[in-house]
Amino acid sequence: MKQHLKALIVVLIIAVLGVWAFNSFYASKLKEGPTSYASLESMEKDGVSNFSMKDLAGQTFELKSYEGKIVILNFWASWCAPCIEEVPSLIKLVNEFKGEVQLIAISGDSSREDIDVFMKSFPELKGAHIKIVWDEDRSLMKQFQVARLPESLVLNKEHKLAKKLVGSIDWYNKDSIAYMNTLLGK
Repeated sequence: MKQHLKALIVVLIIAVLGVWAFNSFYASKLKEGPTSYASLESMEKDGVSNFSMKDLAGQTFELKSYEGKIVILNFWASWCAPCIEEVPSLIKLVNEFKGEVQLIAISGDSSREDIDVFMKSFPELKGAHIKIVWDEDRSLMKQFQVARLPESLVLNKEHKLAKKLVGSIDWYNKDSIAYMNTLLGK
C-alpha cells in the first residue's frame, strides 16, 4: 500500500511540474499564434497600413500612391528557387493588366549585390508597374509576418487583404486573370 501511495505522489508531482512547464514555456507561445490571425483579419477588414520605402533606383514611394489599383506585395529572395520559378508568370500577370495591377517585389536578400545579379536575369522586372524593394532590415517582412519565401499578399483596390499566398504559384493562368478581373470589378 505504501508503494502505491508513493507512486501516486510521484505521479502527482510530475503532473504538477508538467502543468507548470506548459504554462511557463508553451502557453505564451500559443498566445502569439492568434496574433497572426488577428493581423490577417485586421488587414482584411481595415486594410494594410501605409508604408514608405525606397525602390532600387533610390526613389521613395508610398503604398497609398497605388490606391485604386490592385497591389501584389511579393516577398522573395534571389537564393529562393521557388521565388525564381514564379517570377516570369508574375511579370506576365502584371503586364496583362497594364497598370491596374501593381507589383511591389520585396527582397529579403542579405546584400544588394545579390539582387543586382538577380535583376540581370530578369530585366522585365524593371517594368513601369513593378517596384523592387530591398528590405535590408527585414522591417516589412516583420510587419507582414512573413514566415517563408515566396509569400505574397494580394490587396484589393482599397488595399484590404484579398488573399495571402505562401509558396510558388503560376500567376499567369485563366483562374488568376479571372480573379484579378473580379477584384477590379470587371
